[in-house]
Amino acid sequence: MAADVDTIERTSIVAYTLLNELHDVLALPKAPDDVTLGILMGLSMFMDDKVGPMRSKRLMSEAPTIVLKTDAHVTSDQMQRIMPVLRAFGDHLKDMRAKAARPVDDTVA
Repeated sequence: MAADVDTIERTSIVAYTLLNELHDVLALPKAPDDVTLGILMGLSMFMDDKVGPMRSKRLMSEAPTIVLKTDAHVTSDQMQRIMPVLRAFGDHLKDMRAKAARPVDDTVA
């Protein structure tokens, strides 16, 4: 299977940064591992939903052979470069929440 290394690397950097930010927002000082376990459980459910248990097993067995250009470390520079994407995503979520909170007015002016 030929892999698009750039897509894999870019996606992994975005995922790492997103999960890092999510952990910072959700983690309680006295129980940070609870959030880590929740993220791990959510990731497992995502993998099961998206690719199924058989493909998940195959993908996870191949995962250690995927090497990022930065030797499996996400640098702060890489994180800063994708932060605009995460901010746009956050703004989109806020906008969706604001739209959902608006009362629906069926009257025509």
